[in-house]
Amino acid sequence: MKSRLLVLTRTLFLSCVSLLALVATADDKKVDPTGTWTWTVTTQNGEARETTLKLKLDGDKLTGMISGRNAETAIQEATLKGDAISFQVVRERDGNKFTQNYAGTLSGDSIKGKIGFSRDGEARSREWVAKRPSASVKAAASVNGKWKYSFTTGGGQTIEPVLELKQDGEKLTGTVKVNDRESAISDGKIIAGEISFKVLRERDGQTFTSKYQGKHEGEMIKGKINSNFGGTDRTYDFDAKRLKE
Repeated sequence: MKSRLLVLTRTLFLSCVSLLALVATADDKKVDPTGTWTWTVTTQNGEARETTLKLKLDGDKLTGMISGRNAETAIQEATLKGDAISFQVVRERDGNKFTQNYAGTLSGDSIKGKIGFSRDGEARSREWVAKRPSASVKAAASVNGKWKYSFTTGGGQTIEPVLELKQDGEKLTGTVKVNDRESAISDGKIIAGEISFKVLRERDGQTFTSKYQGKHEGEMIKGKINSNFGGTDRTYDFDAKRLKE
């Protein structure tokens, strides 16, 4: 009898441990709405307007900014319980303030729910479906990483440089490695996918600048390199392909 009781007690103990582990794992996988969400709203005049919501979760505190006609507005009373999200937006128009109540369910990169508001003294609501870019889309939209391209010099030599780029907003930094020589880029910018930067190099005791201009599209950067060496301008096409890490 004691043996059976001991086995039962041990079984119950192990079950409790397993349950706690599952709870901890579930908590580790807590949904995170941090990011930029967009959706389209149709106004009373039939105009389609895109709305942008920027959310940030810091511990249990949820904050954010939502776009408006002329400026962004901070959300209020923001809460996240499990996958349920809610917040308020207080706006002002023609000297009058009005409140919109957002409530939805977060699933991956989508929020679906309703927006509650009052119009002409009557409570109303409309569907709300917001999306944010997935991890793969964000990775493709960023130029972070290594890129390889090749070009043939005026002397018929084929060179395969490697670009290593890092994007921070519209600022672009990184290096260009040709054979064993690595040079830092300068004046790097990326605006709406348009890339530009300079590279200062030295050859045969002379320094010269190469100016890069290109367009980033997914896994490719296509553009031109303009270099001046020995007082002669040369322009090369380059098609850089992202290297898989």
